[in-house]
Order: sequence, then structure tokens, then C-alpha cells
Amino acid sequence: MADNPKEIIFMENRQELIKLFKRYLAKECSAEEEETFLSFLEDKAHAPLFRELIEEELQAEVDPEFKELPKVKAELQRVKSNLIREMGEQEVDRPVSKNQLWLKVAAVLVLCAGVVFFTTHTKKRELLADVAPGGNKATLILADGSKVLLDSAVKGAVIQQSGVMVTKTADGQLVYTIQEHVVHGHPKKMLTNTVSTPRGGQYQVNLPDGTRVWLNAASELKFPLSFAGLKERRVSLTGEAYFEVKKNATQPFIVASDRQVVQVLGTHFNVNSYKDDASTKTTLLEGAVKVRSLTGANPDEAILKPGQQARIGEASAVINVANVDPSAEIAWKKGQFFFENEPIENIMKAVSRWYDVDIVYKDDFAGKTVWGSVTRYGNVSKVLSILELTGGIHFKIEGRRIIVHK
Repeated sequence: MADNPKEIIFMENRQELIKLFKRYLAKECSAEEEETFLSFLEDKAHAPLFRELIEEELQAEVDPEFKELPKVKAELQRVKSNLIREMGEQEVDRPVSKNQLWLKVAAVLVLCAGVVFFTTHTKKRELLADVAPGGNKATLILADGSKVLLDSAVKGAVIQQSGVMVTKTADGQLVYTIQEHVVHGHPKKMLTNTVSTPRGGQYQVNLPDGTRVWLNAASELKFPLSFAGLKERRVSLTGEAYFEVKKNATQPFIVASDRQVVQVLGTHFNVNSYKDDASTKTTLLEGAVKVRSLTGANPDEAILKPGQQARIGEASAVINVANVDPSAEIAWKKGQFFFENEPIENIMKAVSRWYDVDIVYKDDFAGKTVWGSVTRYGNVSKVLSILELTGGIHFKIEGRRIIVHK
């Protein structure tokens, strides 16, 4: 214990500030505690401690996979440097109010760490309601047209059909088990199953060959009940899915979508092929794939290496290949929204699909892009809070409709 009374007071204030800092992030402060906290924040003498606390929060909250991406590291360093300058480490030309300063702190924490909170000292929000996130929901459509709602189906056998047993596991996966006579023989006729996810749904499917597929919201996957006796393993996709393909050199795996065909032998890749998006994207994480366009008079082809992405436009047959951060492209599979200078229209499409909401624009946001990361498992207000802190955009929730305005 320090003997100097001033040191004792400082240590007590330090502990109180740390406590208030944590309570504020957790939205647990009373109005009186908020006022006390903001008074601490205004005092430049506490700037070093604030810098330390914010540094710890950033390191603790940012997903480790995203933290090491070059662009993320550069952005973290930039906002931290700006924050130090704003907090009085250097001289500024004009004074900064408590509210302005805290908003800057909030923006750093929210945009870079996905920590979402509200303050009575910022502009009053126009959120009249909130919408819960999506979850494991899908429909299995059998070859005879009958449907099984997988989110309500109990653990265990879901259906048996032509020597194939479909089982739902405890963690919600859909697993196909092929009986021996189907594996070594030839099915009497080609039967096709379909798994579709609604808006607000996602699902994992283990295909009959052992390939694992993760379906994003508003997506559909069609595939044969058995691949036995076929020259290729062909599936059809609408929407977005991540594939971990079981290796089989004698039986290529084909993913067909609206604008392209992807051929692989065994690899990990992501296909984003929503019909209302301007382009179809295929991102390779491991192995190699060949992408062939289906649009235009002269289809194009490209072979991807890990870390590359192929894009095909709505009306063009040309395949554009670029290097990307694969972890960012499959953030959705790991429960994250990750926006890297993404147009606001694209972001709101993802929000619409995952939260099952409609988007209405009251103003023109052409050219507006956003950078940030936030969990997909919070209510929609958390995502909207982050977008609002980027400036120049506001939201209002009306039931299952989100109004976007300036």
C-alpha cells in the first residue's frame, strides 16, 4: 500500500475507473455512475490508463483470426493512434467535449472489437424494437416431394429412403448413411434430396460421400441420395455455402450454380451465389478448384490457388481472379459479420437474410462503404449500432422492417 495520500487516492480512483469501464461496456452503469465515469474520461491525467484499458479490450475482443489480417492490424493501429491524439497526448487545436470524446472511444471499441453498448450522452436512438438473430433452421425436401422441418425434428433417425438413412445429430447436423447394398450396387433410379435454409437460418449437411457443407441463410443445396455408380459428384447451389470435399480422385466433385460450375477433387472452398447479388464469388482456402463461367457466348475458365477468389458478373462471362483474406470471406460460418470497405447495400442484404428482415432505403447510399466486425449472434440492433458509428447513416426498426436513412 502506498504511503503518500495522493498515491492512495490515485490507486483508489484507478480501481474505480477500471470497475466503471467494465460496467459501462456491459451496459450496467446507473446514470450517476455514467456521469462519474465521463468525468474521469475528461481528465487528461487518466489518458495513459484509458489507453491501457482500451488496448486490453481490443486484444481480448477481436477474433484472433481477424486480428492477424494485415488490413485489420493496420486499421487497429490507425484508430489507436487517433485515439491517443484525441485523448490529449498531443496538443489539439480545439477542445473536445466529454460527449465527443466518449463517442470516439465508443467508435474504436465497437468498430474494432465488436463491443456494443449504448450511452445516454449520445444521440437518442430511434430503435423501436429489436430482432433476434437466426439459428439452425432448414427444410429437407425428399425425392417424393415430402418435407421435414429439421429445426423441429428430434435427434436420431429422420427418414429412411432407398437404402439411405438420414440422421439428425445432437448438435443439429444432418448426416446421410448409405447401406452396404447401395454402396456396392447401383441405385435403381436417381433420387435427389434438397436442403434449404430460410432467411434467418443456417445448417450443416454431411453428404453421402462424407463431404461436409455449411449452408448460409436463404440458401438451397440439391444433391443425389447416393453418388454410387456416378462418374461425378454433382450438386446444385443457390445462395452461399462452405464446402469441405471428401477426396476421391476417380469421382470429381462439381458445384453448379446460376453463373458458374466449380470442379474439385478434394478441397475447402466457399461459394457465394445469391441470385440478387451482382456477382458470384468462389473463394479457395485449401487445395485447387477450376471455375467455369456459364454466362455469355464465350465462357471463361480459371484455376484458383489458396487465398484467391473468382468473381463472375451478372452479364459477363469473364472470371476476375484476385487475392483475398479467406478468413474474412468465411466469417459467416464462424458466427461473424466482417465488413472490409463493403458497400452498405451488400451489408444490408446480409443483414436481411440472417435476421429475416426487409430493408427500406429513404436516401441514396451509393458509394457508402463500411469497415468493421461484429458477432452474428447478437440482436440486429448491435449490428446497426456499429454501422451508425461509421457516420452518415441511421436506422429505424419497425417490426421486421429496417428503415435506412441519413
